[in-house]
Amino acid sequence: MDWIGEVALATLLVGLFAWLRADLGRLREEMDGKISGLREEMDRKISALRGEISALRGEVSLLEKEMAKLRERIARMEGLLDGLREAVAGKQAA
Repeated sequence: MDWIGEVALATLLVGLFAWLRADLGRLREEMDGKISGLREEMDRKISALRGEISALRGEVSLLEKEMAKLRERIARMEGLLDGLREAVAGKQAA
């Protein structure tokens, strides 16, 4: 009769480990699904950020071109002002 208790305990342990193994398998599948979903979401967000960065680079390039044009205009205006100052100074001296 002693062996019946040992067989029952062994059967209980085998059943418990089988249940734990199945539960861990389901948990692994669930976690893999969640991780896969997070990866897809992160990939979408990274792709969107790359698009935004690319658009900003284009805008920065346009701003740099506009600033270069403004610098040229300012330099031209400074030259005209210097010429005007010389002309006014020359008239005053004359």
